[in-house]
Amino acid sequence: MFFTHHNSFFLKNRSQMAVVLLLAFALLPSGAPGQAKNPVPEEKVYPLCKAEDFRAMAYSINDVQAREKRALEWLGRYGKDCSYNEIEAIRSNVAVWLGTADTDKVHQTVKELHLNKKPPPSTLEVSKSTTTAPVIAPSGSIDTTATKKVKRLPNKVDEKTAASKEYSLRDSEIAQCLPNEIANWNDGAKDTKMLSPSMVYVYEHQGAPAGVSEDAVFSVLQQAASAWDQCGGQNTVMLKRDLFDAKGIFKIAVQWNDDDKLGTIGLANITKKTLTLSPEAFVNLKKANANRNLMETLQMVVSHEVGHFQGMTSHSRRCVDVLSYYSNDAGEKCFIRDNGVMPKNFEYRSLLPTACDIQRCRMANSN
Repeated sequence: MFFTHHNSFFLKNRSQMAVVLLLAFALLPSGAPGQAKNPVPEEKVYPLCKAEDFRAMAYSINDVQAREKRALEWLGRYGKDCSYNEIEAIRSNVAVWLGTADTDKVHQTVKELHLNKKPPPSTLEVSKSTTTAPVIAPSGSIDTTATKKVKRLPNKVDEKTAASKEYSLRDSEIAQCLPNEIANWNDGAKDTKMLSPSMVYVYEHQGAPAGVSEDAVFSVLQQAASAWDQCGGQNTVMLKRDLFDAKGIFKIAVQWNDDDKLGTIGLANITKKTLTLSPEAFVNLKKANANRNLMETLQMVVSHEVGHFQGMTSHSRRCVDVLSYYSNDAGEKCFIRDNGVMPKNFEYRSLLPTACDIQRCRMANSN
């Protein structure tokens, strides 16, 4: 949960938070088990890679094995020529479009295509090990065959701030999770294993604050989903209007309203399976500081709340972690490496999960 306090964000946990993850199962375009199978249509040849063509292909085939086979053939033929936006659309919707044909092989194929299409990484990498804390280092300093890329969204700051020791330390903490640095506030239950490796976040834009576009929020959700994929699961995002049939889909509803947030900016309600954002809170933040970048704030909030759906129940005591909050009711403070001091001219918390956030998630899901 996100709270406001002196224009900084403090995250508090609620006892009702338990772990519920989404399960993306069969969503057959037509027909039902036990019915006669329709003939598999002849494969069409497409001039370009379009996500809508992949969806049309998936919806045209009832047989699960045939649908999987055709999906792999389509990805093999067109995947390398897909633009980043097209492969991102496929990655975000493949669980819905293919249903039970979205096998591990299909998932891995889409994931590799997606990673290869991403913009140049931020020169950060994280160890795949789930037993020791990862250390992320500049490209070339570690064996890239044993690592996987981590995406990072830097805060937009001026050149002087970016060159400061405090900002450099922040970058280092985002990139590295040193031994014994994972520490929680012990404000919630023990972290838990995912109930399912597949989660679908269904976004409805109704009620959003003026000036916040649907495309912008959708992009923020996709950034958070993609970043948390590093924990080992599959997080997909889709618009509510594109969800034609929710049968067999275990979804998390992402919504805007001020009915159920207990004074927070955002709330992950595990019981109700909702991620709720407060339009009033965002309006008030903009009033308090007209220069505030609300999209950065939104990214931080969404990344934090999505982390709770990954099984992360307690909050981090490491200030830079996206799952952190800065101080508790007793006046105790979060910590910065090397006894660093909290800067006053920029938000220290990361916009996306840090190396320690990801490592903690992997550890919870490996036990």
